[in-house]
Amino acid sequence: MQDPRVDHQAVVYSILRYLKGTQDVGILFPATGSATLRAFSDSDFAGCIDTRRSTTGWCVQFREAFISWRYKNQDKVSKSSTEAEYLSMSDVCSEMVWLRRILSDLGVPCALPMDLHVDNTSAISAVNPVLHDRTKHIEIHVHYVRDLVQDGTILLHYVQTEDQVADLFTKAFSTSRHWYLGSKLMLTSRH
Repeated sequence: MQDPRVDHQAVVYSILRYLKGTQDVGILFPATGSATLRAFSDSDFAGCIDTRRSTTGWCVQFREAFISWRYKNQDKVSKSSTEAEYLSMSDVCSEMVWLRRILSDLGVPCALPMDLHVDNTSAISAVNPVLHDRTKHIEIHVHYVRDLVQDGTILLHYVQTEDQVADLFTKAFSTSRHWYLGSKLMLTSRH
């Protein structure tokens, strides 16, 4: 601001052109709808060619509007697709619990249980303590999600892979394009 140059002016004009061209685009936050948090969680398995780490992807809705989402490489190599899914589930469960607390602090009621949609039946069945021997290597993530399910904070739902909203974060664009193009998503014209 103290020494503006032609390059700075070009950037400002670029920003102004963008704002002018996107006046009819906005983020939709409906005032009505279910006052509960709903999440979609997904992961790929060993998707990184170099490290063989899996990718976590999830998104959280409140009143049908996406309010939080994340896409990241997992911190460690998963030994199974179930473990990769559980790491993703654990991550989004932490986010949902945190968001519910924030909403509560703001005086916005949020009903329980919160819904978590997952497209891996092994990950859903791993919540059952009887199946613990098959998932010992998943460690603390299983217990965290299991505790949230057992105390009624989270309700797990199976969702077909083709209906998995979080595929947008973990699959190539071409495989998740069907959801992206057909959804209400976040960007909506005001007309």
